[in-house]
Amino acid sequence: MKKKAPKRAAVSTSVPSGTATIQARAEALLQCCGCHTSLCFAVAAAVWVLALYWKAFKAPFVYDDLEQILNNPALVSWRLTIARFFFLPVAFTSDFLGGGGFTYRPLYWVTFELDRQLWGINSVSGFHLTNLLLHWVNGVLLFQLLRRVNVSTRTAAIAAILWLGLPINTEAVVWISARAYLLSSFFLLLGLLCATSYLRREKHITLVCYFLLSMGAIFSHEEGFLLFPLTLLLIYGTRRGSRKLWIKLASVGLTADLVCGYVKYWIGAHGGEGSRSLWSVGTVFWKYLGWVLAPVHMSVERSTSLPPNTFSIAAIAAWVGLLALIGTAFLLRRKAPIAGTGIAWVCITLLPFCGFVFIYQGMGERFLYLASMGLTLALVSLTEINRKQWKGIVLGGLFLWTAWGVWRVRARVADWDSPVSLYQSSLEATPRSSVLWYNLGFSLRERGDLDKAIESYREAARLRPKYQRAFASIGEIYVQQDRPAAAIKEYEHALQLQSSDTKTVVNYAVALEAVGKNQLAEEQFKRAIRQLPNQSAAYIDLGNLYVQEDREDEAIQCFQKAIDNNPDDPLSYFDMGVLFQRKGQDDLALPFYKKVLRLKPDDPETLLYMSQLHVQPESN
Repeated sequence: MKKKAPKRAAVSTSVPSGTATIQARAEALLQCCGCHTSLCFAVAAAVWVLALYWKAFKAPFVYDDLEQILNNPALVSWRLTIARFFFLPVAFTSDFLGGGGFTYRPLYWVTFELDRQLWGINSVSGFHLTNLLLHWVNGVLLFQLLRRVNVSTRTAAIAAILWLGLPINTEAVVWISARAYLLSSFFLLLGLLCATSYLRREKHITLVCYFLLSMGAIFSHEEGFLLFPLTLLLIYGTRRGSRKLWIKLASVGLTADLVCGYVKYWIGAHGGEGSRSLWSVGTVFWKYLGWVLAPVHMSVERSTSLPPNTFSIAAIAAWVGLLALIGTAFLLRRKAPIAGTGIAWVCITLLPFCGFVFIYQGMGERFLYLASMGLTLALVSLTEINRKQWKGIVLGGLFLWTAWGVWRVRARVADWDSPVSLYQSSLEATPRSSVLWYNLGFSLRERGDLDKAIESYREAARLRPKYQRAFASIGEIYVQQDRPAAAIKEYEHALQLQSSDTKTVVNYAVALEAVGKNQLAEEQFKRAIRQLPNQSAAYIDLGNLYVQEDREDEAIQCFQKAIDNNPDDPLSYFDMGVLFQRKGQDDLALPFYKKVLRLKPDDPETLLYMSQLHVQPESN
């Protein structure tokens, strides 16, 4: 009789129910992501951008924001915005590299007016939100474009995420006035998507959209003209469609460029006056790439970073390296077409900023916003084709570079918390920038650190001995410190450099009056009036000088002239009211005080003087 085999406990190969549920959910999530790749990337990109840039919402208006947005009278209403920016060019000037010429970017200005209407001028976080949204959308569009041209989903996602987090782009994203680069890139990427759609479906409505997007890119910033050469690169890289379709698409792009060029010429938006810097093209190009790859220090003002445009061994070597890079892009078109396309993208979008086109700012980190897309794509695609034994090392290096970039982005965004920290950080990269020293002085003065402000203005004047505004600003601080004699010396130095500065002439006259030199002060006030007869400040100050000298009839004439020149200035009405009250003519003083209160409601000083009148104000 056979023995029965002992019963063994069955060993279950299944996992606990809780773990199975988690695995099932994970698989379902991955399957959902696979089916909704674009949506998942958009969400991930939004979280990524917000994690990197959330501190930007606290950044105030700085640098050009003050004149272009905060104190811009043309952005008060839609009517003024359209009249000013759709039918007139905007002048750019430079104290360093020659005339800046004129720009025509109506869509750029429209976005500021839209922000003012949506958020209000005092809600700077709303303006930053628009910049962040544009940056995020550009990352999503880049991802879609790469997928459309047969780049793998993995490569496209990594490249777009890395680009969204590049430290070099913090200036374009956080600085509100740099929005033109975000906006132009938005239209440009949409235009390239339209181009790929046309090559696939051949719909004429797509050509119309491509034409309009080309105009949108150009009327946001001049780099929009790059859409046409990038379209040619796209056609060459994808090799889709027939030659007939290529010719149609290229013709539409060229037509858009010609139309926009004519509109700019008709408006009067010609480029800046200056020579091209051809010898330094290679040097500038490699310096730009160095800023992307190793962003140790960054600066919002790079005029001193421009290398000399001279023949040298370094310039020749840089040119040779540049030509070698272009040749590499051509050679990679078969073995590594994505990397080759990325390198070609960099060359097309960056070389115009390297000296082929005169740019009055010299250099700027924001010029890399579009070019850095191609560089990121090239780097990521090269990691994909590395041999297995090197892939781990390359991916590890890419990860460390990304982590370092995240740290630099967070640090750089924090620099925008205040103008003082921004300029101090920028000076670490460009310590010889007199513009930065001047702006640091202005910010310190606004904060109340007058002595430190003087030091900054002095450094600006040392770096640039003919910096008239620096000397004039020192004089203004001395007046604040009740040191009119010291202020007079600074004003005289400033006027030797630029005698036509009416504001400095008026301030000089006020300082002369403070030390008792009334006759000289009167001469300077009249000089300011001759220079700018339609302003009111000199008339008001001259009128107050006459009041001190009991020349009341002449003072009344000055105050009246100030009112005629600027009827919305409450100061001239107030001074006229005080003069009549001093003469005992309270009935004449009262209407002027009422006018002040209409222009400046509940002004405490006006209410105090009105309470001392010997006539009863009429009830409204």
